[in-house]
Amino acid sequence: MKAEIAHARLEGVPADIRNRLLEARAELPAGAISVVARFFAVLAARGEQAAAPTRASFEATCASESTLALLLRMLERHAPEVNLAEGRALRKASYRARPRGKAVGVQQAPTLDQPQGRGQGQGQGQKPQCPEPRNWPASWMALLPGLRAAPISDSSIARHIASINRCADMLPELACPSRLGWLLAWEISEALQGRPRKAARPTAVKQGRKGTGIGPRTAAGYVGALVSLGRHGGLAAEALEGLRAVQAHLQRKARREPKHKISRIEALYEKGGYAEILRVIGRELDRAATLPAWRAEGETTRATAAILAVAINMPARTGDVAAWRIGEELVREPAGDWRLRWRQGKTGHWQDAGTLWPEVGGVLDTHILGGRPERHVQRRCIALQGMNWLSFTATPYASRWPSEKVNAALGIPLHDLRTLAADYLRLHDPASAPDVVSSLLGHATRQAGDAYRALCTETAAQKDWMAVRTGLAL
Repeated sequence: MKAEIAHARLEGVPADIRNRLLEARAELPAGAISVVARFFAVLAARGEQAAAPTRASFEATCASESTLALLLRMLERHAPEVNLAEGRALRKASYRARPRGKAVGVQQAPTLDQPQGRGQGQGQGQKPQCPEPRNWPASWMALLPGLRAAPISDSSIARHIASINRCADMLPELACPSRLGWLLAWEISEALQGRPRKAARPTAVKQGRKGTGIGPRTAAGYVGALVSLGRHGGLAAEALEGLRAVQAHLQRKARREPKHKISRIEALYEKGGYAEILRVIGRELDRAATLPAWRAEGETTRATAAILAVAINMPARTGDVAAWRIGEELVREPAGDWRLRWRQGKTGHWQDAGTLWPEVGGVLDTHILGGRPERHVQRRCIALQGMNWLSFTATPYASRWPSEKVNAALGIPLHDLRTLAADYLRLHDPASAPDVVSSLLGHATRQAGDAYRALCTETAAQKDWMAVRTGLAL
């Protein structure tokens, strides 16, 4: 494009941005000057500022995904003062609108003026679909109706079926028949832990598949799924007792082994404990501030900081954190306070964190804004009503996503922060800590915190004994 033509088309663009584009005119791709000029013409017609353009302005400027991608690249490179957060949200929506699966012939690129729904089969607050049984023997399938009708949560049933699917996949490699009982549970537990078996089927040797090498605690969970299937499905008492015996053996073995979590917590203590978490939150926010607001990396970094901030205030399980929605579990009051209340996926009980600390609310505001001006935070919350607080869509990320991001930033999984909070309470006041921890962590029963209760009792006794010794020394 000739210089005089380019200058004429960019007449309505701010001078600084116009000069940058003209200086780089020889390197600009085809259509770059035209789309940028059209964008600023739309802003002027709508009375919007470059610091906070709306999604509608990007839609009015770009008729296709490729045009939007070009506009975002040009603005990011030559007009950093333009906020591109809404443009990125529009581009994410265009990704979701792309046709799924393999198609014959050339498909037309999706346009950006199509209405964006919540996704097929993903209504607001809808629970994830329960997995279907895979490769189950007929004897196992006969017990399934009882498991599905069991008086336990849907998430627990889904977890059991997924674990049983894993066990069923291993059956061709086992030397024993698929009849539920002690022998099958033992063979499965050995295979899960990666132990070599003396009498394996020839097919297993030919395939050369090795065990997964998981620990006894995890293996006990897989066998426990078979126990639930047998218990609720009406398995014979003798066979059920055999399954339970193997599960109990694995649980005892797990209790004798040191937990990796302990070493992770100790390493975090050496770095400063909660002080290190605060440093990581600050680091993530500083890093996000240096990244273009519309890039996925910046959004992920702000989300990680928000997850850590909420975990300091109220440590929740990763599956619950992944499912929270704005305006439902997480609510922002017009005055700026954030409140958190949710039903736990594991226990089904309600957990109420009340009003979150102001510092946590500030991190949440930064996360929600995604680079937009601070004055738009309440407008942004209203626009995201019912949407997932991490993905900003009706579809949440995978349940492990929050824990994976925390692990990448802090070096420990999200669940360890629940243990850290409990440990701080135990050291602060071991006498009252058990009841406080039970409320903080949302334990469904007293038995759920028995191990920690015993540790608190031991710590309290040690403190009392130290007080007695100090008195005797005086």
